Amino acid sequence: MYIIDFEASGLSKSSYPIEVAWGDSMKTVTSYLLNPEKMDDWTDWNLKSFEFHGIPRDDLVKKGKDPRRVASHMIDELAGKTVYSDEPKFDNMWKDRLLIDSGYDPALIRIKNLKYFLNKMIKIHSPGKRFVDLFQEFSTKKSTCHRADSDVIWLFKFVEFVKDLYSKSPN
Repeated sequence: MYIIDFEASGLSKSSYPIEVAWGDSMKTVTSYLLNPEKMDDWTDWNLKSFEFHGIPRDDLVKKGKDPRRVASHMIDELAGKTVYSDEPKFDNMWKDRLLIDSGYDPALIRIKNLKYFLNKMIKIHSPGKRFVDLFQEFSTKKSTCHRADSDVIWLFKFVEFVKDLYSKSPN
């Protein structure tokens, strides 16, 4: 199982991914800032989104990698693998923008809904429990930092939390 997360310049159609992280465990998370100046039409910048992720555009330009190279690395590592996200609607949008603008078919990487996967596990082991209750219980442990790498690590911790609940369950 891989988990992926993106941060973005905004939520409009003209916005673009600014950071991506993925991994198949908490210890193997790969993270990249993306330099928008390396891509045509990556100019949208939403101040509300900046307040959320806190990544200055100058940092993206100075420290960010060429998005085409990051897309190539993503394809090499994630194509054909099972990849999950807690927000697949948005993460698929950013993944598609990155891959299309880099010349790749976005269908090479498919992002599935982590919430749906975990909810199925919960229903099998504890039909009376609700995913949203476990998520809220565990969410009190989440930092307010919204960066792609810390979000991926937090999601792996949540997956472990759910798995641990059911490894101890008599069902």
